[in-house]
Amino acid sequence: MNLAKEFAAAGPGCAVANGLLNCFETTKVKLQLHNHAKPVYDTPTTRGVMMQIAREEGIVRGLMTPGLSASLTRSMLYGSYRVGLYSTTKEWLSGDGKDNLSHRMLSGMFTGGLGSMISCPLDVVRTRMQADAGVVRNGKYVTGLKKGDAVRYRGMISAFLTIFKEEGLKKGLYRGASVTVLRASLLNGAQLASYDTLKRSLNWNEGPALHFFCGFASGVIAQTAVMPVDTIKSQMMLGSGWKDVFATLRSNGPFYLYRGLAPACAGQGLIMVLQMPLIEEFRRLLGIKAI
Repeated sequence: MNLAKEFAAAGPGCAVANGLLNCFETTKVKLQLHNHAKPVYDTPTTRGVMMQIAREEGIVRGLMTPGLSASLTRSMLYGSYRVGLYSTTKEWLSGDGKDNLSHRMLSGMFTGGLGSMISCPLDVVRTRMQADAGVVRNGKYVTGLKKGDAVRYRGMISAFLTIFKEEGLKKGLYRGASVTVLRASLLNGAQLASYDTLKRSLNWNEGPALHFFCGFASGVIAQTAVMPVDTIKSQMMLGSGWKDVFATLRSNGPFYLYRGLAPACAGQGLIMVLQMPLIEEFRRLLGIKAI
């Protein structure tokens, strides 16, 4: 029964936070995939891309809603596993209930990897919908990264069916799954372990102030650690292979792997600021102890 409550607290908390801050995820994907040889955005910085998208496509349509349906569905599923199983896994690993940093890291990595493996197709769909997003006229994009191209997907279900039909399961919906699972394992391990450890290190009373501070700090720490894998994941989900990744790395240098770090850290930090207090409050209402 406790496990069901853990899932019920985690899923909605993750979905609300990710949905409200979808604009940062959209901007991050656009920046990661921006081709400097054929520039679409006049100023390829976080502020520049967001301002141009807002001007050309509108704040809601251009920044807040691309891939939102897939993002919310993924958050409910992925969040339930990555956070909902964390405490149970941590207790099982420690045995006597006296967990340490390695127990927290391993628990977060396991639950994050498991959740990602299950929700990978939704991640592919979300990334492609965000990358494709733009104003459409006569069946073609007139703004965005796909400017001049015909519209591929009409929505989340359309994207699922089209990708499965044209590319199959392994090379389509699970494209880049190894990188995606690795990214989720590292991100979740770093995020939940740092959140958990920071809470124990600070002599603050359990409550919103503690949850807000530890949530933001853990989000920035985790995103910085996982950014190189995150960039590779986005490129592979759009159809690139390892040869393309290495070619891009050779031509752009190692800092290419940290392209989009600012919106990614802002998004992840703010997501955690919303997500962790919400999850902690849902846990309290359901009678479960805080993480």
